[in-house]
Amino acid sequence: MQRQFNQALFSSTPEARDSLLQDIRGDNMRECNQRLNVYRNNVFVSLMDALGEVFPVCKQVVGEAFFNAMARQYIERHPPTSPILSGYGDQFSEFVQNFFPAQSLLYLPCLCDVEYRLLQLTHAAEVPTLSLEAAQQRLSQVQNPEALRLHLDPQCELLSVPFAVGSLYLAHQSETPNLNQLDIAQNEYLLLAKAGLYGRMYLISAAEFDFLSALQSDPSLSQALPDQADFELGQTLARLMTWQVFHDIQES
Repeated sequence: MQRQFNQALFSSTPEARDSLLQDIRGDNMRECNQRLNVYRNNVFVSLMDALGEVFPVCKQVVGEAFFNAMARQYIERHPPTSPILSGYGDQFSEFVQNFFPAQSLLYLPCLCDVEYRLLQLTHAAEVPTLSLEAAQQRLSQVQNPEALRLHLDPQCELLSVPFAVGSLYLAHQSETPNLNQLDIAQNEYLLLAKAGLYGRMYLISAAEFDFLSALQSDPSLSQALPDQADFELGQTLARLMTWQVFHDIQES
């Protein structure tokens, strides 16, 4: 019964609306219809607000009116299947990609995908990682650098994206985003990791992306070093230790 009610609630067909009206108390059909509209509107507004919290930068970029119009259509096509909304919006980036009014904003689905991944990291269970001090101490005790093994937090995600959505996202963490120097068509490399209670995103270079990708497959430092001339191992390790993305550092 509850499932049928939800299906009818999120459907825009007259048949679905009529089936709901039969179960609503009222003096006449007009009053039943008004009550249904109020309830349905409240549900949609709540879900649009929830999506706005999942994709806040997307909402800032396109504006509230455009975002809500897009979110309403998404809700109709992809209603929530659980009362727990922390995972809601998993198909939003794909929906945005096919949403005709947003076709000119080619980067928007990519931005939404990054925002959703960050939220899922925020909700993920915390995995112990080495503090900056602990990581520095481990490195100082290494006798044979070739035997060094760097274990990344298994929750870390590496993304190679065709647009500068990382820079766009970071710019909007400020109350007054400065987008003057942003070239949205520039590809970027991103590291997503959980820092404390929240999912965080870091911009990395192509060489660092290759280095971290290799570490995910094999934590051996000697095997992971990239061939690029612009790769600075010391600088990269310092940044990674500051971000606290190492689960363990050991000498094999």
